[in-house]
Amino acid sequence: MKLILEFTKKALMNKVLFLLSSFSLATIALPSQSSAALTQSEMKMVLGGMLGATCEMHHENNLSYSIAKKYTQQYINNAEKKYLSKSEVKDIKSSVLNVYPSCPISK
Repeated sequence: MKLILEFTKKALMNKVLFLLSSFSLATIALPSQSSAALTQSEMKMVLGGMLGATCEMHHENNLSYSIAKKYTQQYINNAEKKYLSKSEVKDIKSSVLNVYPSCPISK
């Protein structure tokens, strides 16, 4: 019984740490000054990664629909305002939606 509790505790802790690290990285990635040095293709990968990570967490029921929608919209708005064209963002969104069709990304 003690082993089961220890395993459960470790599994939950790993999931919590994963969520915290993902959001910490994602929330500092676009606003940071180091993102200004990224090339267009690197910025596309960053946006795709942030959207994909958010959609994955939503898909695994670790993130509510409303919070996932809020984050994805924030990432998309920041990318369109500062780094990428609307057509580039649209391509990235469609790629992410192919993998996660239930992801709360505005179409």
